[in-house]
Amino acid sequence: MKERPTIIYIMSNQRSGSTLIENVLSKSSQIVSLGEAALLSGHIHKTGPGSNWDWNCSCGESLLECDFWNKIYRKLEISDPREITNTRIDNPKGEDKAKQKSNNDKVKALMNQIYKAVFETTKCNVLVDSSKEAFHGTSLYQNSPFNFKFIYLRRDLRAVSISKQKWWKRYGGEDKSLLRFLLSNYLHRMRYSSMLRSVKKEDIYYLKYEEFFDNPQKILDEMSNFFGFDAYEMPEYMELNNDHTIAGTPNRFEKRKIKYDDQWHSTAKKLPLFNALGYILNKIG
Repeated sequence: MKERPTIIYIMSNQRSGSTLIENVLSKSSQIVSLGEAALLSGHIHKTGPGSNWDWNCSCGESLLECDFWNKIYRKLEISDPREITNTRIDNPKGEDKAKQKSNNDKVKALMNQIYKAVFETTKCNVLVDSSKEAFHGTSLYQNSPFNFKFIYLRRDLRAVSISKQKWWKRYGGEDKSLLRFLLSNYLHRMRYSSMLRSVKKEDIYYLKYEEFFDNPQKILDEMSNFFGFDAYEMPEYMELNNDHTIAGTPNRFEKRKIKYDDQWHSTAKKLPLFNALGYILNKIG
């Protein structure tokens, strides 16, 4: 019996390194990466996250003009990509839960069709979706036609908070303290860990961002065993090589040597309460 193709879904908070891990995995000839596939409809209609790169595919073309994505649309028998109006599964809230659940079911069916089209187009048997969102990922996991597995990526809460605050200020967000970011990120972690209880333990690969840099090749070899792709040499650089990914950190457009960024330590040390509380929350969460 032919094995089902594998989906590797990277679940994480923002600013936790998901784009890096996705890019490293994309260097395998057996793996194709979509980036944050949940944002496909937003990039097609140029709404939501993505304005920094004009919502283009990582190849530089718009999602209406990219050759790769147009092959996928044709597989889906869609003549105009703008027919795709939603590719994100959100947790139903409020009075219209039944309608939201119905919409979510439609998105789930569409995402599975997109995955199937990508497998058929690329002939790869492993696909990486770095959409991050827990509810979106765990919804796709339930009764998936694919071998659906997770990377649960976590990064030091202090590093995430400092990075988020930096980007928040850069794009004109309201003034928020690092303590607020820290507590918000801790609650985010608790919520995501809770959602993973609906996933079989054998389908989750737990990865700490900091431990990845202790021995990247060892971690990559572990992932090859866990997800079932052939081992390969850890790349030296994070770079785009004929990729057609959606969203991710803006830094992905630059060729960057893969190394641990420890600049956040100096900021944390100047803030004893933030630093100590972050240390404790990392330990208990």
